[in-house]
Amino acid sequence: MSGIRRVKFKGVYMKEIEKHEIPPIIARHGGNFWYLFAGLIFTFLALPLSRSLGVGRYSMTFLFSLFMLVAIWSLSVSRRIFQLGALLVMGISSISVINYVVNELNPIVELIGLLLMLIFCSLSCWIAARNIFIWHKVDLNSLIGAFCVYLLLGLIWALLYRLLDLYGLATFSGNINANEQEIFLDLLYFSFVTLASLGYGDIAPIGGLVRTFAYLEAVIGQFYLAVMVASLVGVYSNKHRQE
Repeated sequence: MSGIRRVKFKGVYMKEIEKHEIPPIIARHGGNFWYLFAGLIFTFLALPLSRSLGVGRYSMTFLFSLFMLVAIWSLSVSRRIFQLGALLVMGISSISVINYVVNELNPIVELIGLLLMLIFCSLSCWIAARNIFIWHKVDLNSLIGAFCVYLLLGLIWALLYRLLDLYGLATFSGNINANEQEIFLDLLYFSFVTLASLGYGDIAPIGGLVRTFAYLEAVIGQFYLAVMVASLVGVYSNKHRQE
C-alpha cells in the first residue's frame, strides 16, 4: 500500500492516490471556481458603481459579505472550512452593523474587519491554489480557479495596504482619494496595477515599508504567472505522453 494514504472528506475516509487524482466526492461537491469567479468579478464591478451612485460607506463591507458567501459555497470541501468561513462572514457582517449603529468609523472596529477579510481571502486563496496545483487537473474549471487565485492575491495586497494606511505606516501620492471611507477602491486599483507590473505611475507609495510591500507584490505576481504556466504545461505534457 505504498504511496497511498487515507484522507478524510466531510466525515468520509478515502484513499488518496500518490498521483494526486481527484477523489470523485471532491469533484462533485467542491472546488467549483465559477461561483468564486463570479463573486469576485461582481464585487470588483459593484464597488466603483456604489461610489458613483452614492450608495453609502458600508456598501464595500456588504458586497464583500456577499462575495464571502459565494466563496464558501464554491470552495467548501470540508465541514470545518465551511464552518470557519461562516464564522468569518458573521464576524464581518457584525462589524458592518456596529459601524452603522455607531454611525462613525472606529479604527479598532475597522481593524478587526480588515483582519477578518484578510484571513478569509488568504484561506480562500490557499484552498484554491491547493486544488489547482496539487490535484493537477487541466480543465476550464482549473483555469478559472488559477485566475481566481490571481484576483485574490490582488485583493489580499489591497487589504494589507489599507491596514498600513490606517495606522500611518504607509502614505501614497498622486491621484488617490483623501477620504478615509473611500480610499480602499484606489488601493485596490493600485494593488492590481502593481501585481500586473503595469506601472502607470498615477499612484505611488511613499515610505520604505509600503514600497517593500509594493515590489514584493510585483515579484509574486510575475512568479505566480510563471509557475502557473509551467505547471499547466507540465501536466498537459504528462497527460499527452500517457495517452
